[in-house]
Amino acid sequence: MTRRWIVFLLGCAAAVTTAASTEAPGEQPAARLYARGLAGDPQAVIDCIAALEQELATAPENQLARVYLGSAYTLRSRDLGFGKAKLEALRKGTALMDAAAAAAPQDARVQLARAVTNQALPIFLGRRGAARAQLDELIVQVEKNPEKLSPTNRQLLYLNAGQAARRAGEKARAMELWQRGLTIKADVKLTAEIETALASL
Repeated sequence: MTRRWIVFLLGCAAAVTTAASTEAPGEQPAARLYARGLAGDPQAVIDCIAALEQELATAPENQLARVYLGSAYTLRSRDLGFGKAKLEALRKGTALMDAAAAAAPQDARVQLARAVTNQALPIFLGRRGAARAQLDELIVQVEKNPEKLSPTNRQLLYLNAGQAARRAGEKARAMELWQRGLTIKADVKLTAEIETALASL
């Protein structure tokens, strides 16, 4: 799963702006900055962090903004050279995501954003196991109550959960999850990525 697909979390909020599922992680400019940051724009990451911090200053209970702020800090870490600042940005990012997830355990949008970011982080950080557990838990929740996530986010969930299963050597489980994701067809790019993943089994 590549980090570019986190941007689809930002694209699922037609009801409000362009953010995860049903709300933006702040205002629409922050969502656009986040998407640009994912694409590799270091200044957009810096500006996104500032926008989300401002959002949280006025709405400290906005856990969706908090989880995206954490994810943005991991992007900031990506952009920094090796050294103390890189490690501090990464630690701050993961701590913010963990805090948001702990504060909003029933918010599938927050949990998905954290899981997808964790899965995209380097394996030596040891966060992929937690990401897989969260993805599997979200599958159970969403299959009981699909309204917890938008159709695009559900498709993103199946894509990521399938990739986590394949990484664990569980090809049959990966195929099952990807096939479920294909039935949603909420986003053509996600559909294409799932089809490619299935073809590679």
